[in-house]
Amino acid sequence: QQLPGSTLDRPFGVHLWPIFSKAFELVAGYPAEDFKFVPGETPLSTLKQTSVFIVIYYTIIFGGRELMRDREPFKLRTLFLIHNFYLTAISAILLALFTEQLLGTVVRRGIFFAICEAEGGWTQPLVVLYYLNYLTKYLELLDTCFLFLKKKP
Repeated sequence: QQLPGSTLDRPFGVHLWPIFSKAFELVAGYPAEDFKFVPGETPLSTLKQTSVFIVIYYTIIFGGRELMRDREPFKLRTLFLIHNFYLTAISAILLALFTEQLLGTVVRRGIFFAICEAEGGWTQPLVVLYYLNYLTKYLELLDTCFLFLKKKP
């Protein structure tokens, strides 16, 4: 059977969101359509939680650098490659999902509408994707840990 062609609403020939929502449900226990960002309840949604994470991060970085001062650098090539692979995969999946969600809106209604109007850039799927993209930034902080363990500047 032939795959349908790509359109503005289906730029990759298939709808990615239903596939993603099923995968999300396997991990989270509920479909992505049911995700609600609730300040103060959603993990890392408050200044206090984020600040605590940042303090821990800097403690690890400066403490790790000090700990590594008189030690040989670790050889972490395989672990670093795995880390980079999953970050790349997550970013590619998010890019594809963002493209699917925004391409039609931007082409039909314009970039201003897609960014500034609630029904343009703040749909339920986009809120889920924005939050997941935000969480990936915490995973990316591990890159700095790899740098001090490898004794790189």
